[in-house]
Amino acid sequence: MTLFEILKIDTNQLKIFSSKMLEKIESLLIHDEKTEKIYIDCLVRKKKIQIFSPSKSNPEELIRQLYILKLHTEYGYPLEHMELEVSVTMGSSSKSADIVIYDNAEKKDKENIVLIVEIKKPKEDMNKGIGQLESYISALPTLLGVWTDGQEENIRYRNPENKYKFERFKRVPRHTESIESVLSTYLKKADLQDIVDLRRTVYMLEQRVLANDGVNAFDEIFKLIFAKLYDEKSKKPIEELDFQIKLGKKLSSTIEKLFSKAKEKWKDVFKEKDEIELSEETLIAVVSELQEYKLFETDFEILDVAFEHMISGDSKGEKGQYFTPRPVIDIIVKMMNPDDDEKVLDPSAGSAGFLLHTFQYILNNEKIEDKERYRYAVNNLFAIDFDPRTVKIAKALMVIAGDGSSNAVHTNSLDLRTWDESNKAKFDNAIASRYAQNSFDIIMTNPPFAGDIGSSSGYLGYYEFARDKKQKTKNTQSRDLLFIERNLRFLKNGGRMAIVLPQGRLNNSSDKEIREYIAKHCRILGVVGLHVNSFKPHTGTKTSILLLQKWDKKKCPYKEDYPIFFATNTKPVKDNSGNYIAPTTKKTIEKTDLADIAEAFAQFAAKEELSFYPKP
Repeated sequence: MTLFEILKIDTNQLKIFSSKMLEKIESLLIHDEKTEKIYIDCLVRKKKIQIFSPSKSNPEELIRQLYILKLHTEYGYPLEHMELEVSVTMGSSSKSADIVIYDNAEKKDKENIVLIVEIKKPKEDMNKGIGQLESYISALPTLLGVWTDGQEENIRYRNPENKYKFERFKRVPRHTESIESVLSTYLKKADLQDIVDLRRTVYMLEQRVLANDGVNAFDEIFKLIFAKLYDEKSKKPIEELDFQIKLGKKLSSTIEKLFSKAKEKWKDVFKEKDEIELSEETLIAVVSELQEYKLFETDFEILDVAFEHMISGDSKGEKGQYFTPRPVIDIIVKMMNPDDDEKVLDPSAGSAGFLLHTFQYILNNEKIEDKERYRYAVNNLFAIDFDPRTVKIAKALMVIAGDGSSNAVHTNSLDLRTWDESNKAKFDNAIASRYAQNSFDIIMTNPPFAGDIGSSSGYLGYYEFARDKKQKTKNTQSRDLLFIERNLRFLKNGGRMAIVLPQGRLNNSSDKEIREYIAKHCRILGVVGLHVNSFKPHTGTKTSILLLQKWDKKKCPYKEDYPIFFATNTKPVKDNSGNYIAPTTKKTIEKTDLADIAEAFAQFAAKEELSFYPKP
């Protein structure tokens, strides 16, 4: 049994350890074939420690031995300066610190502690672990500690210059290196690191830093994200960044200047009156968590997961709108097979997942060169949403993707008065011209399932679905039905749409008129039934992906009789509790049948000679 089998993780997940460190610890494993137990020779205690038996495993000990090796070989701390399981008294209780490093190997008392390390197994609760570490630091005459789960390090510093509040430290000091020396070393753009798990960092900030600060955590984190985006975008690799803590400089002044410049550059994201509302002390704590990471050229999925966490609250669920699982988005994009000259819209975009996966699809399939990112994003990707917070997320992600932020707009795409030139009070020429009717090649969307729109909305009468047989406007109509009709109005003739709908719409006898309306305007290309776990934990509603192409003399000539692609997703992307079955979209797809479904649709589309697929 290997180190990774004991830890139950993939080999590439222990990001903070070199391959040499992993090989060394692997070589220290001792297998007892008789008892099936596994031991390791402890680097500090110089004795065998059991880390596995058929009934129990001890993954934290493996991470501890790896980190001891890192402290010794990378940071230069002598093994004889370390002690394990050191008792720390906190009030009336005491706990054991995993690793304690002393300044003097001969005098291991609390006055000589230079570093405390809290070890957790991979994917443990970082917020809880950091809380435990900070309680140790507070109880001892030391200022520095490290939390790690083997995937990342979070160095905590109790800053005497900031009322002894905790903040994230830039890096682990090397042996004999002072705290002041590290503090006076500043980050250049080229020094920025890839983000491992931004969602955990954001959650920790919400819980430990911003919870009692009397501010809207979402708004303040977003302001800082854009300030950081501006700083990264305006600097060359060798230039020192402004978005970081510097000795003797007031951080709030620096961040306010960056945010003002960000507002000027991306005028459609913030209002002119928007200001940073965090105190100097809180700013230091928040910036310390974000300063070392790069946002540009970062894996979209890492950002996407963090932003989904920031917005995933009651505000989405109340209207029956939930973020579409990214593996589902991925295969929808593949089935729609967008090209680089096609305009793509999501009229209920959320955080613009469909657009970002489209962008990645275009890049990965080499339909554009990297230098064309900006051109493509600005001309081809469009988002609308009624929630101003999700629009901010969409804009941020589109800025990071290709600077196409202006194509994400906050408005109600169902309110056709915005597009009605005769309605002087509601008509918006800027939106109506940029998001014109009959102008989009592709729509991919997951509109809100729940809730009705009443006649009091003022726009129900614009919809065929909202009129009875005598053409009188009904009192109410289901939101998802209006979205079907609305989206078809956005589409060009020959344009295609993938829409996630409650499965009942496709097989309830009471919804026959809906199916007839769709068939009148479109060719039904296919239906993919999604597993019931797909939208858990938010809802257990059974859903389907409906694939359509609008009738057109050239691209999609009208037929009365034609084959339809049908498939059922039987291997879910989530378990019964609503947790993804794998850590990334790619690995999740590999464990499901979604890739097979997308491939089967591609073969069907080629055989049927659909206009957007090459002939076989």
